[in-house]
Amino acid sequence: TSDRIHHWTCDVVKTRNPAQLPEAIADGLARHFDVPQVAIRLWDVSETYLNEPFAHGVSADARSFASSLTMPYCGPNVGVEPASWLPNSASVQSVVLLPLREGAISGDAPAWGMLVLGSPDPARFDADMSTDLLERIGEIAASVLSRLR
Repeated sequence: TSDRIHHWTCDVVKTRNPAQLPEAIADGLARHFDVPQVAIRLWDVSETYLNEPFAHGVSADARSFASSLTMPYCGPNVGVEPASWLPNSASVQSVVLLPLREGAISGDAPAWGMLVLGSPDPARFDADMSTDLLERIGEIAASVLSRLR
């Protein structure tokens, strides 16, 4: 697991064009962790990135929901908006929702983005799974993506 985190982080850090960071993060998670579907949405981005796909399609409710999360949500796809951001959301049975914010995921800073992982396997992401690794992934992603703010 530590090797996968290391390789994913190295791939992401090598991304020179900031606009390509969300795609690098998502592709790396899919490749290194065998996650079938990944989506990232950001809000409150710099004017430079307002027209990028990752900066569109987030309602005020989804933003509020992201800010309310103080730990990763792992469990069934219950039809929340962030799950609909996944490329083939109809096939997703279980999800991980990671708020992106300054500092720790458990912090109280408002979220300015969300990282969503999805799987057609209903048991892939469940409420009983350990979230330490997921928290680190979310915090690394937020640290790197803060360049877009």
